[in-house]
Amino acid sequence: MNIHTAIVNIKDKKILKEKAIKFISSDSNGAETIFIGRVRNENSGKKVTAVTYDAHEQMVLKSFNSICEMAINKFDKNAKIFLEHAKGFVSVGEISIIIAVGAGHRDEAFKICRYILEEVKHQSAIWKKEHYIEGKESWLPGHSLRSKKETS
Repeated sequence: MNIHTAIVNIKDKKILKEKAIKFISSDSNGAETIFIGRVRNENSGKKVTAVTYDAHEQMVLKSFNSICEMAINKFDKNAKIFLEHAKGFVSVGEISIIIAVGAGHRDEAFKICRYILEEVKHQSAIWKKEHYIEGKESWLPGHSLRSKKETS
């Protein structure tokens, strides 16, 4: 299998870049790209201490696999993809998402990584609640999971 996807319950384990690198490594790769998303300490002028991610796990895993398969079919049929996203309370500086791609060439590896990131943001049932330094918290607006055809 050339695709690994998972929702990682942060209470139980961490997202590990070493695991991603090991999964995508292959002598047939001419390039490997890794995107690591971390919780940052500021958003829209507010000081952030952490983010809680919630997800509809079955829907998310279905969308992750579909997105990865589409990326492979579009860019490189031999690519290897590792995609994990956090679920639960993630402190500033900790990894919230990792996308690792092994491909024949750098152009395809970069394109696959970027494609997956953008599609995950728009297609996956993952919600984000920010926790602020003054003790308040707020759910952030997301993207509609419906296609444009369904909303017309």
